[in-house]
Amino acid sequence: MTSAGNGSDRGAEAWRSAGPFLKEFFAATPRQKSRLAKKVPLAAVQTSALRHPDPFVRRQCLFFLDHHANEASTAVFAEALHDPVDFVRNAALHSVACESCRSTELCVTDVVPGIVAVLEADPSPELRTKAIPTLLRLAGRDHRAWEAIGRAAERDPDGIVRQAAADALGGYFVAPRKRYERRQRRHDRGAARVAD
Repeated sequence: MTSAGNGSDRGAEAWRSAGPFLKEFFAATPRQKSRLAKKVPLAAVQTSALRHPDPFVRRQCLFFLDHHANEASTAVFAEALHDPVDFVRNAALHSVACESCRSTELCVTDVVPGIVAVLEADPSPELRTKAIPTLLRLAGRDHRAWEAIGRAAERDPDGIVRQAAADALGGYFVAPRKRYERRQRRHDRGAARVAD
């Protein structure tokens, strides 16, 4: 996992031009946003998304890039998957494979390896769970997605990740992690009652 502190001076410098733009953009009306989006200091926003010392700023930049410069920022999203902060990696996970914000077709072979890496190595079980439906959407176009889900079903150290992966392989809906946790708590309470 890369440190967001690396290059943070560069991120803060980039933010000097990206910050005022994003502040104006997020305060604008939809019509104004359309006009402003054409003037984005793209390189500064991309650098801030990866290097700014404040993780909330990094997430805000990723959000903007996802909706307004998705195709041009695929490499940024892939790098942000290694951010040290969970909620920044979560934003990157969504953005790297978001097809609704693109005007061109997603190059699946470019994004699957990064998502597979999240499923196989991210320290957050929640993000590993979220990677499964993303890979499932791409599995028909890249066999590596199926293979990674299969490995997770067998080997992930977290039981909920294994269950979610098994559900995906079985053609079942992969629920949000909280639903699996509630199901597990109900199961544990029922088992405790039977044991009494």
